[in-house]
Amino acid sequence: MRATLDLKRYSELAEKKFAPQQQLDQARAAADAGAATVKADEALLTQARLNLEFTRITAPVGGRVGSHQVSVGNLVVGGASNTTTLLTTLVSLDPIEFTFDVSEADQLAYKRGIAAGTLKSARDSVIPIQAKLADERTWSREGRVDFVDNQLNKGAGTLRIRALFPNGDQLLTPGQFARVRVPVSQPHPAILIPDRAVVTDQSRKMVMVLKPDGAVEPRPIQPGPLYQGLRVVRSGLASGDTVIIDGLMRARPGARVTPQPGSVALDPQAD
Repeated sequence: MRATLDLKRYSELAEKKFAPQQQLDQARAAADAGAATVKADEALLTQARLNLEFTRITAPVGGRVGSHQVSVGNLVVGGASNTTTLLTTLVSLDPIEFTFDVSEADQLAYKRGIAAGTLKSARDSVIPIQAKLADERTWSREGRVDFVDNQLNKGAGTLRIRALFPNGDQLLTPGQFARVRVPVSQPHPAILIPDRAVVTDQSRKMVMVLKPDGAVEPRPIQPGPLYQGLRVVRSGLASGDTVIIDGLMRARPGARVTPQPGSVALDPQAD
């Protein structure tokens, strides 16, 4: 650059008193102005290169693209404002995220289980989760919880949870509804009976059991959830109790009956 060479030349001459200070100042100002012009041109070049990169859009994730909203030759607006032009939508399919909400009561019960040591926290360990679609009868899809929100929704009183599911068959589609099942306790033995064996007496749930002498005895129980078509009994029954399932209209407390053996089986498609 000529301004740089002039500055160097006048600097040497000024040191030997062969050039006036004014010429040195003018040469220095010209060199500074030239350097500023170079910086400005470099900034314009960088911006032009960046704008050129923006003309080619690449997706950060793999997935399925939707219909294009603009055609070749249309004017588009970038940025993050309300006037930004939407080009298309892209959804990730495999793996796919499943978002659902749990109630405040369920969230509190789960935290109580974590505090008691009977459950593991989703933030510290991998929590398995199962799902099934509307036309599926079994819980054949297995995933894991990968996000738990840090606060409850004040309006709905729910906690947002996200799970990640493999979707090799791509039957899970973004926006689709499905059912999920999350373990709320460690595996443990439980007594299960057909739901039709449970009767209601005002505010209590009871079953009719046979005493050793064959007499009918009403037994209050604490029922739990359904599991594969059978009702979980949390308390009130013990292993070996004989429960009356059919003919409850003829089973009167204190009456003696002759039981007939039956069979009870789990139905994996009933959940």
